[in-house]
Amino acid sequence: MGSNDVVAITGIAVTFVVSVANLIYSLRTNRRTIFVNTVTTSRLKWIDTLRDEVSEFIAVTTRLADHSLPLDKRTEMLLQRDTLLHQIALHLNPVDPEDQRLKTLAIRARELSEQGDVKKELPAALTELRDATGNYLKKEWNRVKNESEGR
Repeated sequence: MGSNDVVAITGIAVTFVVSVANLIYSLRTNRRTIFVNTVTTSRLKWIDTLRDEVSEFIAVTTRLADHSLPLDKRTEMLLQRDTLLHQIALHLNPVDPEDQRLKTLAIRARELSEQGDVKKELPAALTELRDATGNYLKKEWNRVKNESEGR
């Protein structure tokens, strides 16, 4: 075997090793990218759903403060409000204090709406729920951004 053959075989072997290393690296990177994209997409959907449920809960609770609603409409809206309250609770982490604060604020708003004359307290409670939810969702949005950028 001549020196040219040794150089050719060495070149082929090095090329093969580099190709295999590149394939392994690409597979790992693609798997991680797919995972991050899946988690990011799911979290964005979760953020949108929670935002929609909280805003609808606030709107329905505000509307229920109008005691001139017909009984059938009021009954329908009470069911909708309670359903939204449970959906909000189920979207939140049962052991995280910040999540549980949102749940507590929503329950408080429901309780206030069931009381008689709460013209000042209910709007303040709903505003507090809205603002706390906005801050919470902003924190989650930043977390999604950081994860999608690999931080």
